[in-house]
Amino acid sequence: MWTVDSRIMPHPHWLSIPLLGRDRPAPTVSCVLSGGGSRASFQLGALDFLYRHDPEFTPSIFVGASAGAILAAVLAQSSDRDEQHRSVRQLTEIWRGLTDPEQMFAPRPWLVRAKNEAPAWLNLVNPPVPAPAAPTRSLVKLPFLHSDAPMSPNSPPQPLDALEMAMTPDEEVNPAWSFGTLTSLFSNIGKLPRIGSDLWAIHRGMEASKSLYRPGKVMLELLDPTVFDPERVTAAGTTLRIAMVSLESGELRFMRQDGVLVDRYDRVYDRGPHPLDTGVLASCSIPAVFRPIPLGNETYVDGGVRENLPTQLSIEHLGADRTYVVSSMGEGLPTRASMRDADLFAIMMRSTEILIDEAGRDELQYSATTDAVVIRPVLDIHDPMTVDPGLIAINMDYGWLRAAEAVLAHDEEEVARHSRLMVLRMRCLRLEQQWLAHHDGPGALVDTLRQAKAEIRDLVSLCDTAALPQGAERWFRTFEPRATTPQVEPPWLPLGEIAR
Repeated sequence: MWTVDSRIMPHPHWLSIPLLGRDRPAPTVSCVLSGGGSRASFQLGALDFLYRHDPEFTPSIFVGASAGAILAAVLAQSSDRDEQHRSVRQLTEIWRGLTDPEQMFAPRPWLVRAKNEAPAWLNLVNPPVPAPAAPTRSLVKLPFLHSDAPMSPNSPPQPLDALEMAMTPDEEVNPAWSFGTLTSLFSNIGKLPRIGSDLWAIHRGMEASKSLYRPGKVMLELLDPTVFDPERVTAAGTTLRIAMVSLESGELRFMRQDGVLVDRYDRVYDRGPHPLDTGVLASCSIPAVFRPIPLGNETYVDGGVRENLPTQLSIEHLGADRTYVVSSMGEGLPTRASMRDADLFAIMMRSTEILIDEAGRDELQYSATTDAVVIRPVLDIHDPMTVDPGLIAINMDYGWLRAAEAVLAHDEEEVARHSRLMVLRMRCLRLEQQWLAHHDGPGALVDTLRQAKAEIRDLVSLCDTAALPQGAERWFRTFEPRATTPQVEPPWLPLGEIAR
């Protein structure tokens, strides 16, 4: 049974004598939730800790962007703390049920068709590459051709001139390529009508959908009346703001709990009222990934484009006395492998990711200058579009631990233990996957896994028990969560021979 830690219980009145100001109204508490796609698992873990162990966490104001808008809207359905916690548990079950990226990001039919047909198009227009000619043997005995002659050093690669790289026109198709292409086209002439039809269908699909994906079936679960009902939000008496950005004006807007649109200063812009569930969809509409959402005379996309962590609105314009900022964004972005040869979509998505990260970084810096309770990751468990049951579970536990660190004021040593635990669990997840793929017997892989699990066991025994999520004592005994539970015994057990 979970209890409130004594270190965060309200202090009793001295000698039970009522103090001045006892009858003052309770402070108004706000909760600001960032965007982050599937990384909302971090926020769910943090919220679970706050509702269980921080009696001062009594939010009546909810502000969110993107995935954070979903969480904010669901929590705003009740002013009762226990009901809000019940909603967190309900959302947690939905997130734990994610096993496939298409549950969150379902590709549009035109995108599926393009991916399926791409090999046929490439075979059609790409002629076979001729094998390089075999080197001819020289009949002349020149000194520099002797095998024992010193080799001339290769010229060092010359860096590309920036102006030349920018201004160089596209290469013209050379005759050899053209002849090969024509040969390939004529040999596949029967396929051209079908391929032309496919290209037309893909073009029409792109124009009609204006996006690569549509929200997966998890959105249906989240907007199901048993989980979210806009009328409950209106009746709850809570304050809600959902961030979105107008494509026409480029301005940041927020939808209120009553469907009215306001600007970043909470001034009414469009009285609407607009459907609240449509506002949630607009806030989650990542540009090019999901379709933009029309509201009134404008078209809206993900609020994270301008403000992924809308703290300033909550603190300066909504009258909050105490603010909790729960962000799923870490410190900067993880470094990617070289993107020199990345395709257009990858470049576009990476650029959007950088823009959103920069906006979020500014908001985090602003939050740090206030007295807000800020809960955010310092480790990057996974990216916003990753759906992996193991990583989601680890990120959820990490959110719990980071909330505990903020509320219980843990020292650096305890924080380092928590980070190390998460790193070890991610390593174990990878090692377990390798072992399950091959079912190797005892060997180096199992030994490495056993060492990591033993370290998890030892670190958990050193941690503050008030900070540990439920089930932490089993982390070293069991497989990390995955779509299909392994039907084999963990190969690293028992751990008795490894010293604590």
